[in-house]
Amino acid sequence: LVINFKLMSSFNQYKESYQEGKTLPQDFYTDESIFSEEMKQIYFKQWLMVDHISRIPNPGDYFVFEAEKESIIVIRGRDNEIRAFYNVCTHRGSRICLDEEGSKKLLVCPYHAWSFSAEGELKAARHMPDDFKMEDYGLKNCHIKIYEGLIFINLSLDDPMDFDEFMSPLKELVNFHGTGKSKIAARKKYPTDANFKLVLENFQECYHCSNAHPEFSSVHEKDWVYTMGAGLGTAPEKDTDEYLKKIRPWIESCKKQGTPSETYLETDEGLRKGLNRYFDRTPIGNGHLSQTKNGKPASKLMGKFKEFDGGLSQVSFNPFSCCYFTNDFGIMFVFKPDSILKSEVELIWLVNEDAEEGKDYNPDDVTYIWDVTTQEDTTIIENNQKGLLSQSFSPGVLSQNESAVTYFYNWYFTNMQSS
Repeated sequence: LVINFKLMSSFNQYKESYQEGKTLPQDFYTDESIFSEEMKQIYFKQWLMVDHISRIPNPGDYFVFEAEKESIIVIRGRDNEIRAFYNVCTHRGSRICLDEEGSKKLLVCPYHAWSFSAEGELKAARHMPDDFKMEDYGLKNCHIKIYEGLIFINLSLDDPMDFDEFMSPLKELVNFHGTGKSKIAARKKYPTDANFKLVLENFQECYHCSNAHPEFSSVHEKDWVYTMGAGLGTAPEKDTDEYLKKIRPWIESCKKQGTPSETYLETDEGLRKGLNRYFDRTPIGNGHLSQTKNGKPASKLMGKFKEFDGGLSQVSFNPFSCCYFTNDFGIMFVFKPDSILKSEVELIWLVNEDAEEGKDYNPDDVTYIWDVTTQEDTTIIENNQKGLLSQSFSPGVLSQNESAVTYFYNWYFTNMQSS
């Protein structure tokens, strides 16, 4: 184990200036050495949801996932198995796939034409020494797992955390929504000029929702936005208890139908291991059956649902990867750090694999609420970053409606100091 004591000394100095109940000090969003360590200690150790298998249905189909300095090729092999490789030629390190997605029989490096199969084997390397062994120079594997159609990678060069343990408490709800029998209806990317922590913090609270997201707030009941918009425990306990009591009959009805409806909060043991998982299921409210502009269904039922019950499931695998599910569609949220002041949010909408565009669903109806909401989020996050860079900035006091931000900070510090 190699520890950068200079960095940790600097980090600890910054941490000592942090006061619980306030936002992080400015240095956490501006110090390049801290960002570099965050990637190693946190981002590269997580199982990151990156896409859905329906993006690459045929052998040779691939896409490239890029975050920070890493580029990963996710490709379906001739044996129909999906693999992940670092997009780095084993000759002199050039990027191999320069397009974001495509289909290839061979992955050919544009520099010296070294060629690799979809299974990562080196197939051609001209004019090499007599003792050169092709089998020693295949593409470097990246850890990959697929669960119910959702593709996860782990960028750790060591053995990652056990995937089955990581997924275990979330399986029942994900299974029920049928992501393994769904397909991509739409995808959109939202480049954001801000540190990734500001992006994640924004998603940890709904204190801003009634002000910044009128469309989103009009779909849901006002008390849901206040108490559950960012998950259980993000509003004062008394108000949350009143809301949960109000929806209890709905929850009991879901249980009778066999729909998973209990809330999951990360265990203390899980937090110590660097995990931060969550799910809940609540009614959208206002008599709405789906999370759409008019509250009407946007597509065919997904998964094991027999009828519309107007529910919304929020499933978080970790702060970088989460899904929202209605009865008829799902949204995959992929949060990516690119550099210290640049991030990207990618949204991938899923519908039943049998749904036909133009007949069963219109992409504009499916994407409307979260497209407009994420555009609004991009604006407020970028404004937040601009203000945070001012010499006048000092950490502000968090409201009672932002307690999940403090929870996120505690998880962040636990991971940053584990080594």
